[in-house]
Amino acid sequence: MKTFQRITKITLGIIIIAISSCNQGSKDLESIEVDYIKYNVFYMENMAGDIPTSILPNEMHAYFTKNHVLTEIKGMFGQFRLVQIANLKKNTVISMLNFLGNKIYFIGEKGEIPIGIHPLDDPKIDFTEDTLTISGLKSYRVAVQLPDQSYDIYYTDEIDIKNPNITTPYAFIDNVLSDFRVQLSYLKMRIILEEYKKETVNPSLFEIPEDYEQVTRETMNSIINNLFTKD
Repeated sequence: MKTFQRITKITLGIIIIAISSCNQGSKDLESIEVDYIKYNVFYMENMAGDIPTSILPNEMHAYFTKNHVLTEIKGMFGQFRLVQIANLKKNTVISMLNFLGNKIYFIGEKGEIPIGIHPLDDPKIDFTEDTLTISGLKSYRVAVQLPDQSYDIYYTDEIDIKNPNITTPYAFIDNVLSDFRVQLSYLKMRIILEEYKKETVNPSLFEIPEDYEQVTRETMNSIINNLFTKD
């Protein structure tokens, strides 16, 4: 009888430990650690259609995990939010737009840059040894020459993140961009790294909310262009 009681106590102890481990695992899933970068956004034109760019969002937030890259620009008193979620395993990008409560998303093809982002047209790229310190990070200059313009961008190798630039036209650069240019529809932006740190977030950040509606490529392109049209 005593032997049976000892076995029962041991069994109960194992069950309690197992349950505790499962509960702890669930708690761990409530948050994950990410690499977080805050960028400052500078607009290269004074107007976006009839909207002064001075009232548009002036920050971009980027979150990096082993499997995902997420960039977010939001503002205009909560009436505008553009999110790009890259799945590094599938090499695809989801673009989500919330404008005046209209919530839509589009899933791009494998290897495709986010919808609305202009690709580089026949670029000539020169990786130099020239350096500049940006927000305390040693950054290397890359000369970009396009048929209609030339400019410099910078990257840093002091942040260890894999495939950091999949949501930009500069996916061929293996290191984190610290100063770069991008064009969304008609809107031209210069984006400069302001802050880097580790941060804890909910994993649902990298998921599509249930209240977003999937749309076609044509619909998403049309809506983005209408946001920033010059006509």
